[in-house]
Amino acid sequence: MKPSSLSHHIKRAIKPFAKSTFAILTKLFVRPIPPSKLLIIRTDAIGDYLLFRPFLSSIRETYPNYHITLLGNASYRDLALCFDRESIDTFLWFKPKSFSRNIMYRICFLYKLKKMRFTLCLNPMYSRDIATSILISYVNAPNKIAPLGDCVNSTPAQKTYFDRFYTQLTPCAPQVMFEFYRNMEFFTHAINLQTQPSPYINASTLPSLSSCFVDSAPLHAKSYSVLFIGASAAYRKWSIEHFAKIGSYLATHYHQHIIICGGIEDRANASHLQSLITNNTQSHNTKPQILNLAGKTSLTQLGSLVYNGNYLISNETGCAHLGTLLDTTIVIVVYNGNHLGRFIPYPKRLSDKYYPVFHRFIEDNFDKYEQLSNAFAYKSNLDINEIKPESIISIIDSTSQFLHKEQI
Repeated sequence: MKPSSLSHHIKRAIKPFAKSTFAILTKLFVRPIPPSKLLIIRTDAIGDYLLFRPFLSSIRETYPNYHITLLGNASYRDLALCFDRESIDTFLWFKPKSFSRNIMYRICFLYKLKKMRFTLCLNPMYSRDIATSILISYVNAPNKIAPLGDCVNSTPAQKTYFDRFYTQLTPCAPQVMFEFYRNMEFFTHAINLQTQPSPYINASTLPSLSSCFVDSAPLHAKSYSVLFIGASAAYRKWSIEHFAKIGSYLATHYHQHIIICGGIEDRANASHLQSLITNNTQSHNTKPQILNLAGKTSLTQLGSLVYNGNYLISNETGCAHLGTLLDTTIVIVVYNGNHLGRFIPYPKRLSDKYYPVFHRFIEDNFDKYEQLSNAFAYKSNLDINEIKPESIISIIDSTSQFLHKEQI
């Protein structure tokens, strides 16, 4: 056999072996293409999250093959884990107060964030604060998108500095806009959102009352109402004496058991309120029960309480948004003018069971709504305790036909 012919046969014999060896080595030593990763930042309060979360399903539909991480405020963790596991792959929880006050927490969190890699970062927050802006400066992503926004939580100079970390700032309408529609405006530009998602919460994911409150008899009756006395600041809290008049009226006129809710910091006020209502209703024939659960419920348990109750009387806070978006309970919100037009009132096309009670100054000038919205969009100095219980009682009387319903 000629040498050239022998060489040809050897090559033919080796070729399949060489191909298979190359394929094996490729799998062993060549890095796979990393999955696309999307980071969503939403570090503000519970109400902000509840008006943003309806868009998570649209984000998932737009980026079906992306690994989606939500960097969220730990204050709404309970709700997000209950409602949004199908849309979010990874949750990264952020504590704003710890970030501002604890240098070790800040260093560790920024180090952890800096090590991560993302394909895209979406920050839908219209009023970005300094802490969130610092986070953005540590995010590794070639594309970062946010709305143009405003300077409510930062100075113009600070906003200008941190805006340079974004690759795109989407346009925003200049007028005050309800927060749900402000979010929709952003996602229309950022992900080409075509249809408006439903803002409502699917209550079937909430825990049942029987599993949460086994020994609480008022909760297993159909006639109870919730008084939520908490708020993020003292000037946004209606007086306990006013709440007591409402609780007593519901108990004596509509045979309602009364459930008092709020945060841990509201426990003393809640005990005082419980005593006031108990004293006011001692002579009542039906003997309504007054249950104090302030500081004793998770957010999902609070949601279940509100969903199954007849009325929610609340300061303008996250609980009011939760009750409104569950869309069963009559929600009456006592409100002094803070964030007028942005978080309150809910447009009627979003909720027909939501009743804001405004300060008299706003009521008397409601024909100048656009002017009021701009003047009070972010800060109000009106005294919330100038709102009298009679205004709430009037709404209760006019909506009492909706009192009875089944529990989940």
